[in-house]
Amino acid sequence: MSDNTIYQFTAKTFHGLEKILASEVKKIGASEIKILTRAVSFKGDIEVMYRANYEVRTALNILQKITEFTANSSDELYEKTKKIIWDDFIKLEETFSIDKTIHSNIHKHSQFAALKTKDAIVDFYNEKYQQRPSVNIKSPDKKINLHINGTKCTLSVDTSGDALFKRGYRKDTGPAPLNEVLAAGIVMLTDYKNIDYFYDPMCGSGTILIEAARIFMNIPPAYNRKKFAFHKFSNYDYQLWNKVKREAEKKINKEISLKIIGTDTEDELIKITKKTISETGLRDYIKVQRKDFINTKFENKKGLIVTNPPYDERIKSLDINKLYKDMGDTLKKGYKNWSGYIFSGNMNAVKNIGLKPSLKHQLYNGKIECKLLKYDLY
Repeated sequence: MSDNTIYQFTAKTFHGLEKILASEVKKIGASEIKILTRAVSFKGDIEVMYRANYEVRTALNILQKITEFTANSSDELYEKTKKIIWDDFIKLEETFSIDKTIHSNIHKHSQFAALKTKDAIVDFYNEKYQQRPSVNIKSPDKKINLHINGTKCTLSVDTSGDALFKRGYRKDTGPAPLNEVLAAGIVMLTDYKNIDYFYDPMCGSGTILIEAARIFMNIPPAYNRKKFAFHKFSNYDYQLWNKVKREAEKKINKEISLKIIGTDTEDELIKITKKTISETGLRDYIKVQRKDFINTKFENKKGLIVTNPPYDERIKSLDINKLYKDMGDTLKKGYKNWSGYIFSGNMNAVKNIGLKPSLKHQLYNGKIECKLLKYDLY
């Protein structure tokens, strides 16, 4: 029997991608959508939850709300957590862990708040069954999320399991690989529609290229992924899950006309990228080669450059300022009538590009504050 219950969900994302995420969850049939800080809340049934996990590119995970309450002390947090009927969410034989996000002057010690939550769950089982589920931090069956803002406490169960940037297609990476969710968000913030060429001239291990190809071809972001936490939920509907996948996969378009190109100067990165592209079934759609972007030309075509050059944080460049100046000169001289998007965390180096950006998006790559800058090339 199908579960038609409407649930409250929160999809987490990176700073700067909230609006893109909100538009994505709207497309899958979510309702009462609200943009939050690095997150979007929405309502929907389990089909919407399945689709959010399978089809939404800019979500890091999908949390399903269990309950919300006020706690003015750690003891109150413990008591109210213990009153929840936890066997609706965690089977006695399953393992669990506690994830936490806490902004509170009362619950100052986040680790202690998580410990009190864990103790409350364990004591619920001990009192009811004289047994308890085990904690497994590395690979739990269920992840319980504790969010505290002041005295307001929200407990949720993670429907995704492993973070959704783990698409299931990547085995090898180069140094400082770009997160897949961030890469997809970067592409979706560009003018990626109605172009003849998509080019990443400093493609590294190919994340931007692969995410772009999957967007152009409408391949679901979780197409290669096998496991989700909701597979172990008591209301898991195998037939509905297969229906969601079938419907999404019918929309895949393998007849795209635009050319997707990547270059890099590092032989090892090109090898990794070619291998990953081949393993994801995109070898016929993405062409990569070892080539220096500087002083290249590609005129008289409607093209888009999207790239994440080194910014001397995790990847050291010999002369970062010269690299950015040469990159700007190449864009100006060799790519007329194109649009260029550069994602960088080095704003001093960016000044050497010598072009005025027409658009700026603030984003983060890990803890590094970055900007996605658009350059109109005439």
